[in-house]
Amino acid sequence: MCLSNIFYIDSDGQQQEVMQNVVRMEAHDDGFMLTGLLGEQKFVQGEVKSVDFVNKHSVVLWDKDTQSATKEDYACF
Repeated sequence: MCLSNIFYIDSDGQQQEVMQNVVRMEAHDDGFMLTGLLGEQKFVQGEVKSVDFVNKHSVVLWDKDTQSATKEDYACF
């Protein structure tokens, strides 16, 4: 079973884990509703920065309005 882990890039540029074993990620106007394997839910504001379907099964979110992107930001984590 391939479940995803969700991370968020905070205002200091640090990657923080938001939720493990996410089975559903639903887009809303200003963020995403995450649902975990056991039904727990969490809303996270931000936009998708990167998705890794192969190695880490992860999604990285961020608020692009408060952070500036560099070429390294788009490399795989």
